[in-house]
Amino acid sequence: MTGKDNGAAMVDVRYVPPGERLARYVTGYHRFAAPVCPTREMRDAFFPSVATIRVSLHNSPSWSLKLGSRHIDPMPAVALTGPTSYAGYLTCHGGELVGVGLLPLGWAQIFGGDVSRYANRVIALEEIDPGANMLHEALEGDQPFHVAFESWLEARLDRRPPADPRIEILCEMLRDPATTRIEMVAEALDMSPRALAALTRFNFGFTPKLLLRRTRFLRAVTTVLTDPEGGPAALEAAGYWDRSHFLRDSHLFLGCSVREFTRRRGPHNQVAIMARVQAFGTPV
Repeated sequence: MTGKDNGAAMVDVRYVPPGERLARYVTGYHRFAAPVCPTREMRDAFFPSVATIRVSLHNSPSWSLKLGSRHIDPMPAVALTGPTSYAGYLTCHGGELVGVGLLPLGWAQIFGGDVSRYANRVIALEEIDPGANMLHEALEGDQPFHVAFESWLEARLDRRPPADPRIEILCEMLRDPATTRIEMVAEALDMSPRALAALTRFNFGFTPKLLLRRTRFLRAVTTVLTDPEGGPAALEAAGYWDRSHFLRDSHLFLGCSVREFTRRRGPHNQVAIMARVQAFGTPV
């Protein structure tokens, strides 16, 4: 999808759903592109999200990312951004960036280990997978980017024992707007709140309470950004008591108010919301 408003005509955003075998493990594939212009600095933003692999292609200029108090400059060419509770604010001079989001089950099955070690952090993917260069080479080749990602990820699916099935159940519960209390989640999984917190920190990167707040906020803020008139109803449906309650979460997850975020984000973020709706049916 190519946007046409507020500078969006300069950028191209594409989302591709995962194939059937990987649908349980990844959110899907994305491509961001903009003309390279060394004299023009572009700024944009990513919403808080699950762990993500992003790869710069075709000698794109280096780019930087601010995550909370961390400033990564330059970003690795093949980067793993762990699960985030902060919006990421990027600066670049154009180029091409492709990526894939790793659902918690995908992290557990493909890489494994304590993902909280990488929460709100960025590392070079080669630090945890020596095949990162092979991925880069495949993405630079003639295959469509999502096909190259699928082949690389599928080759890793069976290298580890089956992941804990409770991870996938918990993902479904977090996506359900009816899930509003941690006690409900712990009871459904037959776990103590303490055991649930250990499970989510290890596989999701954060506590259950923060995950619920992040999911609720993203569900609401994308509606506010795309349909301002529907904003009040969206906040109520998400469980916010009032505007100030929503504003607190906005400062927590975006680092600013939504009004300020609309000034700080760039055309990719605007186009990406609509592109995701077209590809997946939901904006986040």
